[in-house]
Amino acid sequence: MLSIPRSPSEYYIRYLISRVAPSDIVPDEIMQSLEALGLDGLGLQYIRRLAEEMEDRPEPYCPDDSRDIDTRKFLRTYKIFDMWHPTSEVREARLILLDQFLREKLEPMLLSTLKPQALARKLRKYTSIALTAKGIIAYGHYFWNRGLLSQHQWMEYLDERHTNPYRQSLLISPDVAAKHLPWVMGIAGPDPTFNSMDAAVRIGQIAFKHALELEHKSATLETTSALSNCMRTIEKADAILRRSDVALHEVLAQFQKFRMRTDPAQVAEVQQLTDGNFSKSGEGTDVLGEDEF
Repeated sequence: MLSIPRSPSEYYIRYLISRVAPSDIVPDEIMQSLEALGLDGLGLQYIRRLAEEMEDRPEPYCPDDSRDIDTRKFLRTYKIFDMWHPTSEVREARLILLDQFLREKLEPMLLSTLKPQALARKLRKYTSIALTAKGIIAYGHYFWNRGLLSQHQWMEYLDERHTNPYRQSLLISPDVAAKHLPWVMGIAGPDPTFNSMDAAVRIGQIAFKHALELEHKSATLETTSALSNCMRTIEKADAILRRSDVALHEVLAQFQKFRMRTDPAQVAEVQQLTDGNFSKSGEGTDVLGEDEF
């Protein structure tokens, strides 16, 4: 089943819809408002669909009155209450929205596993805004919501709209994100603890992961060549690590599963097993234990 596309700014779009009476909603005007802020409305059909979903407004509808129970429930249902009744973090999020230079650094990293506290700390020097973790969380919620799209949807979305740093942040593993992503994004120097040994370990692990992905593919010349490349990469990484008395022993041991092995065990004579009572028909079955695969 095809998934329905969603905009990372969906909750802000819902807020814009909630500001207008249902009969007065003009998707073109909402699109123009979004484009002026550099936000993606996905198209008029998407905005119309969101508007239709929000037609269950209470009567009376009093979004300015935080004490109106039914309206408050409606706004909370669509996760836009604090846009109507701004907290300090929502006000901060709206300031971030107007700082395009900051957004270009923040948005890719919001797709990674870096924590909001770390993002605020690393990005403060690029803006006059007193960045906080809560402000960054609010910005993510309304304007760049990582949780609204699946990994596959994000990749499709980014392929059409954004450059490599966004995809790199989305796919990068947690350990690399914490140590190296700020450097990759140009907001910090390289990790001073990084060295060629770290790189060798990482490259060896990547090669082994790729080998695992190839394990269940048909044994074509292409697959065999790819496995051979993985093995050479792992061995080169191991050679680097051995020079520092560190080795990829576990990775190499696992990789041996891809190699055919000969069982060195001695085969017992058939007379020993049967006391001489056996058939000489030549028929039999060779059964390999699971550990032989």
